[in-house]
Amino acid sequence: MAYALYKRHKRNWADKMRSEDPSAPSREQEEMFAASNATDDQLERYRKDAQDALLSFANAIVEQQRPGIEAEAISNELRMASDAIKDSGSFLALLKVGVASTIISTALLALLAFGTDRFGLDLLDALKTQGAASNSQTDAVGDLGR
Repeated sequence: MAYALYKRHKRNWADKMRSEDPSAPSREQEEMFAASNATDDQLERYRKDAQDALLSFANAIVEQQRPGIEAEAISNELRMASDAIKDSGSFLALLKVGVASTIISTALLALLAFGTDRFGLDLLDALKTQGAASNSQTDAVGDLGR
């Protein structure tokens, strides 16, 4: 694309030369034109102009296709939401799982309460005893440091 811009520039230059002087530009003049336009700055300008033209073209295509792209995106979102709802299961299946988990949790708590009552374990006293033992060990370590 940058080369096409250079060629258009050269053609415009040659047309201007012909309008001023009916004879075609000489080979020497064409070489001077090429040399003057082969500088790094001018080549970078051709590249930048080419990039701008391509971006403009791409933006025009995207704008032209935007309604279809948006419609397809919305359709895909709806399809994904529908699939997620289908995969989540029915209300009845979810209700069965909830009831089963509640029964299991209740049974475990009842078993824990029965075991505590049957074997005479008091969890609060066990925790307090454990905490007191921990504090006495800390005090003992502190006494050694003195």
